[in-house]
Amino acid sequence: MTRRYWNINLEEMMEAGVHFGHGTRKWNPKMAPYISAKRKGIHITNLTRTARFLSEACDLVFDAASRGKQFLIVGTKNKEAD
Repeated sequence: MTRRYWNINLEEMMEAGVHFGHGTRKWNPKMAPYISAKRKGIHITNLTRTARFLSEACDLVFDAASRGKQFLIVGTKNKEAD
């Protein structure tokens, strides 16, 4: 897999609310390494780690798409349904 540079900006991720995770009552203990804080009943996600893993996921998808693979993208929230 070839590593590429993806323009992932931490400030834009903050503006988009990527750092807001699930409520503290609805969490899986396996997510503990990715949570940086807990505020007002919501887990705050570590954006540095998220950006790194997002970059790796982009590389994976790019490589698969360049080989002609097809993807099905599913949004689970009403806002993403369209």
